[in-house]
Amino acid sequence: MGWDHGYYSSDYYTIGYYREMAPNWLDFAALVKGHRPPRSVEGEPFSYLDLGCGMGFGLCILAALYPEGEFTGVDFLPDHIAHGQWLARRLGLANITFLEADFLDLQHDPSPLRPAAAGATTPGGAAQFHYVAAHGIATWVIEPVQQALFAVAAAALRPGGLFYCSYNTYPGWLPLQAFHQLVKVERQQGAGGDVKGALQRASQRMLTLVGPANEPAVLGLALPTLRAEMEKAPSKDQRYLSQEYANDGWQPVYVADMHQRLMAHKLRPLASATLPELFADLVPTQLQAVVMAEQDPLVRETLLDLGSNKSFRRDIFVNGQLHLNEAQRQQALGRVSVALQAAPPINDYLFPTSFGTLTASQASCAGMEAWLAEAGPCSLEDLAASANLPPEEAIRLTALLLHANRLGLHRGPACEAALASCQPFNAAVIELLLEGAPLAYLASPLIGNGVGFSSIQAMVVQGLEQGMEGELLAVCVQAGLAALGGTIRDAEGQPLEDPAAQLEALQTVAVDLQTTGLPALRRLGVLA
Repeated sequence: MGWDHGYYSSDYYTIGYYREMAPNWLDFAALVKGHRPPRSVEGEPFSYLDLGCGMGFGLCILAALYPEGEFTGVDFLPDHIAHGQWLARRLGLANITFLEADFLDLQHDPSPLRPAAAGATTPGGAAQFHYVAAHGIATWVIEPVQQALFAVAAAALRPGGLFYCSYNTYPGWLPLQAFHQLVKVERQQGAGGDVKGALQRASQRMLTLVGPANEPAVLGLALPTLRAEMEKAPSKDQRYLSQEYANDGWQPVYVADMHQRLMAHKLRPLASATLPELFADLVPTQLQAVVMAEQDPLVRETLLDLGSNKSFRRDIFVNGQLHLNEAQRQQALGRVSVALQAAPPINDYLFPTSFGTLTASQASCAGMEAWLAEAGPCSLEDLAASANLPPEEAIRLTALLLHANRLGLHRGPACEAALASCQPFNAAVIELLLEGAPLAYLASPLIGNGVGFSSIQAMVVQGLEQGMEGELLAVCVQAGLAALGGTIRDAEGQPLEDPAAQLEALQTVAVDLQTTGLPALRRLGVLA
């Protein structure tokens, strides 16, 4: 096995950003579970390590959002590190470092992990970080690399620090285990290095094996969701498919196995960064009887994953828990500040979660949002009082509204420094979008998190600044997208081929951006 340890290294990974990795999001989840977060207040200096940082865009957004932090991204793929370093320079970031390193090497010599402002180090020379993250790494690498990843994370995390680890889980991935096996055999026996060809052949053959939807074959009866997954495969990003299915170490795990592996490194499961999963009473009634009656946490989490057919987890682990009693917890959560993010009026507050769609009180949710729209950002304590809600109910509804991107966690006085960092950063990201870069987020200094923003929106903003409107604006954006090889999609995400339909869709985007999008972006400090 070569330097890549069986990981697919022939191409770079897709560029993404994940809101659950933001420090204030992790802090909120920790508080809900009664743990004192690594930072006592917003704006306090901290250090953050991203193990397996990919192309680096997500970490760059965090560096812009939190100028008081020091960020270190580690990846062993040279393409990823080269891009991350270039991107940080292009975006004008001085508080971020990208390091090309192998987890196996860092396990034996952690000394390269020494950010300038990390503070104390261990006797072995490893920096101690407030936050360590590993998004989409643990179940994509072979077992020795996974163990090295956990060892590095444990050694780098300061006492009381938070380790975010996201990973593929069973039973949700069981149907696609068969597809992965077929891709693996195709590559080994026939396709060789032609990963794209192996993926195409495997998906086509799997469709034949499962049979038609109205008359499924034996495999289709055993794995009824497999056909839909195979039908979606051709429309998915080829880089995603290659990284997902062409790794020798790809292996989803059951939650109990993952938690036991991390506990062997003294990393204790604390919380989920998927906020609805923090509240046991949100579990559907039909699951509560069996799940909540179980006292053992590993068995309980296993039952929950089985009952909800879970396929992905965003777990938070802690290096030594700093317990808060209930009064301290309520007081700390009461001080958390929230702000309206994007909350168009809706009749029903429905929240899709891993264990089904939840329905929340329309009166309570709408009342909270109305108060924030009128009064501006406020503490959870004040928000609960304004809606006449018990504190715990206000915390639970806030978590659901955060999960739905209707609210954001407000950074209070720290917003001012973040604003000075984020607005030039966002201007540089928009320049890259206009050049065709596959980026999809800007930084909001008010909520300490990213907000979605597309290349189409960037072109519309540029056109509006040049005095264009209506059909002229749509025609110019259409031409710009064509020059970049971009795609215009309908509301369901399907590509639009008809030029007239494209223009109509672009005019709708422009109107929406002018009437609601731009005011919201300015309110969130994204644009000046």
